Amino acid sequence: MLQKQMQPRLERLEPMLGDPLFESILWGHDYDLDGLEKGLQSRIESGQFKRIVFYGMGCSSVVSDIVKGFFLNYKIPMHVQVINDYDLDWFVDRETMKDPATLAIIVCYSGWSVEPCLFFDKMREMTGNKNLIVLSGGGKIASLCKEHGTSLIQYKLRHADREYPLYHVQQFFSIFLDLFHKLKITPSSYQAELEDSVNFLKSEFHEGTLKKAEAIADRLRGSRIALLGTADWYVTLLKQTTMFFNEIAMVPTHRNLLHEFSHTEVATYSDPTEKQAIITFLDSNADDYTKGKVKTLEGLFGSKSVPQNKNIEFINIDLNQDNFFRKFFFGHFFTVYVAFYLGKHANVEGRDLISIAAKNPWWSQKNIELHPKCVDIPSELKG
Repeated sequence: MLQKQMQPRLERLEPMLGDPLFESILWGHDYDLDGLEKGLQSRIESGQFKRIVFYGMGCSSVVSDIVKGFFLNYKIPMHVQVINDYDLDWFVDRETMKDPATLAIIVCYSGWSVEPCLFFDKMREMTGNKNLIVLSGGGKIASLCKEHGTSLIQYKLRHADREYPLYHVQQFFSIFLDLFHKLKITPSSYQAELEDSVNFLKSEFHEGTLKKAEAIADRLRGSRIALLGTADWYVTLLKQTTMFFNEIAMVPTHRNLLHEFSHTEVATYSDPTEKQAIITFLDSNADDYTKGKVKTLEGLFGSKSVPQNKNIEFINIDLNQDNFFRKFFFGHFFTVYVAFYLGKHANVEGRDLISIAAKNPWWSQKNIELHPKCVDIPSELKG
């Protein structure tokens, strides 16, 4: 029997899985600081800023959430807020944005998303073009920065996938760690922890681990998936996991806070007529109530001897590694493997849905063909 040919996104991902992606954790220097205004850099290094407000959409917001979770976990004395909509007033007070102690960072890898450009205009007017940094791969927003003299830090990824910056989440995180250490926001670049994580991943992701991920993907076939975690991992891990399942596996997936889910959505799993899956992420450091909640859910939905559970798969992923870095990177890459195997099962051909719905021409198939490389993203798209 002929084997089905993998979809292009999976075909490109397959050779990157394992050591190539693990080792990209150490590529935290792939960015250019030359566009950061020296006066602003000095004010950051002097400790003027007590709050960072990140703005981003899609994958560009993922790394901001990871940084927020990391800062909280490591007790970095900097308040971090992440905004995912240009309608500022529903997220943060305008006086907070005008506060000299607030640093705004707009993250837009493609440089072509409409919302970050709208937010850029709003921030430039509100702050007088001060206390504002754009982190981008280029594109229209980089051109706006040059036009208005706004600080720009440019990504310079060596092997960026043209369609899916999601493949490089771990490197984006390492870039932030390196950047914040250079700007004296954090006491370390955590290089030793990153190197330890790479060695850990190389030993942990053996054949048995991959078979476990493949078995989970097999159980998830045909399901709508709910990912559940406590607040720490909901912020740090679940958004990117949801995006991998949505964009790479192309399987309907959403995330929810574990405890909130038990008060609301759990009711819809009474006797589903279509296949559903619940995936919990349980940290070994979680409190007893949380551990008990996961056991309760497993008791409710894990047994196929209960007739109403015939269309429900219950799966728990343990985050029982030694420290934040190992927990985060294991959870990240394990779910990447699950999404990869699930994507092979689903075998769904992609359309230009994100490009059209988000009004971002950089992701369109036409422009992917015109600009196959993801370096020096142009500020004008022609053709």
